[in-house]
Amino acid sequence: MYKEYQPCNILSPYIDRYWEYEGETKYGIKFSVPPHGCADVVFTIGNAAAYVDQSLTMHSHCSYFVGPMNTYTELVAHTQNVHILGVRFRPCGLSKFIELPLSELVNQKLYTDDLPTIFEHSFAERLCENNNIQQRINMIEKCLIQQLIHSNRNSDKQIILAVSRIKQGKGKISIKTLSSDICLCQRHFERKFKIYTGYSPKEYSQIVKFWNAIDILRNNTYFNSLLSVAVEAGYYDVPHLSREIKRLSGNTPYAFLNPLIENVVKVIHLEY
Repeated sequence: MYKEYQPCNILSPYIDRYWEYEGETKYGIKFSVPPHGCADVVFTIGNAAAYVDQSLTMHSHCSYFVGPMNTYTELVAHTQNVHILGVRFRPCGLSKFIELPLSELVNQKLYTDDLPTIFEHSFAERLCENNNIQQRINMIEKCLIQQLIHSNRNSDKQIILAVSRIKQGKGKISIKTLSSDICLCQRHFERKFKIYTGYSPKEYSQIVKFWNAIDILRNNTYFNSLLSVAVEAGYYDVPHLSREIKRLSGNTPYAFLNPLIENVVKVIHLEY
């Protein structure tokens, strides 16, 4: 079962939401998880391990950092039960809590001990000792607010505005128009955008456009024209749409009509 929870007002400019997934799976089943344009801290709850990929094995009662991804990640279930709790940061939100530029954390999946982070080593174990989800969230928020109070790092309002414009335009607004709108030369804009989000403006726009296409697909049936989906989402034609979905998800467009994949999408697609 998947659930999501809103952050408090103090943290809402930096945290998109908290998400929880608890349920049964099949040992050895593979999931291709597309990029979502944000960074997460993930806590594994309970006695069951979560997932494994080529670079990291996730164990119970631990915490992990998942940086901004520019391609899909293949996860393999190594347990029959999964219980994970995630903190999803908004684009630019993580920069308020850590000094590292997000451009250095692209495609990184790490133990939180492996980078300067806001959650100390013992935090995940203490979090798992509490069985109430709201109390767990309260623990997370208390830690984040304390970090926020002592932070002397400022968010970049121009880049926050650019992220908002890309989302509003569903990934179809040109980079030249964006840089002009926020009064930065294109080269300087692209450099700052990557520092604060981990992506170039083009990469982030491609991810937003991809998720818009998936949303359109999820509201269609097998009998609708892929060409109409491609045109509405801003792709040149069906091959262009298919290539981008394959590149970012490892799946064909129609695979997102599969109930199993749809369930995974609910976990990883909280916001662009």
